[in-house]
Amino acid sequence: MHRGNLVSAAVRENRNRVIAYDHFVGGLLDRADAAARHLARSHGEIPPMEAGAPRSLADSAAMDPAFARIDIADAEGRVLWSSVGSGARSIADELAFRRLRASPAREPIIADPAPDALSKVPAIGFARAIRRADGGFGGAVVIKVPVDRLTHFYEGADFRPHDLISVIRLDGLTLARREGAVVSYGQDLAGKLVMQRQMADPDGTYIGPSSIDGITRIFSHRRLPRYDLFVSVGLGTDDVLALSHARARVFYFTVGALTLALLVGAIAFWFGLRRREAIIRHLAATNERLCEAQAIGKMGDWEFDLTTKLLACSDQICRMHGRAPHEDVLTADEALAYHAPAGRKQLLRALRKAIASKQPQQCEVAATMGDGRVAQLRIRMSPVVDPDGCVRTVLGTEQDVTTERRHEQLRAEVAHIARVEAVNVMAATIAHELSQPLTAAGNYLSAASNLAEQTQLSLLDQERLAVLLGQANRQIGLAGKIMARARDMVSDRESSEVASLEDIVEEAIALSKVADPAVARAAITIQLQPDTGHVAADKVQIQQVLLNLIRNAAQALVEVKDPRIVVSSRREQAGMVRVTVADNGNGLPADTDDIFAPFAATTRNGLGIGLSICRTIVDSYGGRIWSDISPLGGAAICFTLPLDELALLYDVA
Repeated sequence: MHRGNLVSAAVRENRNRVIAYDHFVGGLLDRADAAARHLARSHGEIPPMEAGAPRSLADSAAMDPAFARIDIADAEGRVLWSSVGSGARSIADELAFRRLRASPAREPIIADPAPDALSKVPAIGFARAIRRADGGFGGAVVIKVPVDRLTHFYEGADFRPHDLISVIRLDGLTLARREGAVVSYGQDLAGKLVMQRQMADPDGTYIGPSSIDGITRIFSHRRLPRYDLFVSVGLGTDDVLALSHARARVFYFTVGALTLALLVGAIAFWFGLRRREAIIRHLAATNERLCEAQAIGKMGDWEFDLTTKLLACSDQICRMHGRAPHEDVLTADEALAYHAPAGRKQLLRALRKAIASKQPQQCEVAATMGDGRVAQLRIRMSPVVDPDGCVRTVLGTEQDVTTERRHEQLRAEVAHIARVEAVNVMAATIAHELSQPLTAAGNYLSAASNLAEQTQLSLLDQERLAVLLGQANRQIGLAGKIMARARDMVSDRESSEVASLEDIVEEAIALSKVADPAVARAAITIQLQPDTGHVAADKVQIQQVLLNLIRNAAQALVEVKDPRIVVSSRREQAGMVRVTVADNGNGLPADTDDIFAPFAATTRNGLGIGLSICRTIVDSYGGRIWSDISPLGGAAICFTLPLDELALLYDVA
């Protein structure tokens, strides 16, 4: 009974809708017909015009927002006036124009919907012929009506998913269709149920499946015989009977709920326990993996509450500091007690900076571990910013980097030993080099002493005395420079931040000549570009790199008749400078895998750590080192260093 009432009410509603939709579509087409008649009368006698772009149509009909475009063409199809500016065009090939020209009828023609080439929207063509005074065909007025304008009947209204409105030509072609929020066109319904019912009852109502999607609807039709089409409105029976279905479902669900309540509750409780146990196992496994990873990386995490001043630590933190796992909460004073006074100050300074800047901070401090040893800890802290912009919690990690620091110290010591070994090699040659300027200085001083013993000195003798003393001073200064270079190479001092590349290269070449006779035998050329003046690196460390590379190149040229070495530089991208040491030797051995690996010696007398130290030094400045083919025909070793842009800008020495 209730279901029948719902269907009857829906049928009445649908009939009222189709009547209103009939008036809407008829009114829109009447506007198009009135505009076409008006334009046909006003352009009934089209004068001969030269071919070209159509004139702008200055008429009130052209301003109607319901139309996408209006064209007026002559009997040959040339568009003479248009509401949309464009180049010269013709509509002679359009089906509606050909039908108007071939038929003497005065009724309008509605063309198939299709995307309009100019307005870029799907539209139907409403075409009416222009008749001359003698009744002959004088042209046509074509009005493009957008497809979606035919569905504006429900614009702004609630449209249920299965609600349907459509405009269908009597030959079965769909001019416009809207289902829910989707607008479409062009469906061919010839011979389908909708056309059968329309032919049987033009203004009737029936319940049946849609000819397109098969959904059962209540359909109502209204024919517009003047335009050879009809409108259709459909209501989905599922939407109409939704309330009835809902009441039935409520009844059945209520009965089922009373019958199965205990069973469902028991099953839900059982599954809940299983799910809870699975989650607990998953969390336990995840926590175990995290603990293992922290133990491997010697890292733990903590959370510091700024309100309570309490620190909650992970199990790894407790193990690192010799605390039991249940002693994972401690006060700030207890946490600081593990660090020396200097480390406490550094920690508090980093904590205050993180809270004030609301940005992560890091520091390295020494701390007493649970086994009594003093370890180097890298502490990172990240503030948690609440929605109100305040910091009330700080998250942190502690990592034991003692081994890493020892490795760095060992690498530094190896590099220092390599410099000492280089100076040991230089010792004999340095003694010979020093003897020459010191002997010359002694001779100059003896001559000056003999000259000074004379009772009276002429002006010429005084000038000679000054020259002799100056020469002696220059020779002594030369000896001092040789010793200073050797002392810089062996010294283990703090690194400088910027150095002149020209000074580095010149002193490295001078030291290599002193250290190795093979270098002195080779002709060394310096080719440094002007825009590579200063590098952001330590002078002595880069000298050590160049000293190793130049000595290796010289050793490779022992059997070459005309040994040549070129030290060059050029600017690279990303603020880097490339330094190349090239020779004209026989190149690198073909069976060498990685010449920069530790103990990968390229000569019989080498230990194989020189190039490895070079790579370590270059890597520490963010550069890279590699081997290449020399333009001279031999081998070339290239490495990059960061360029000091500020020094280049201001020419800082």
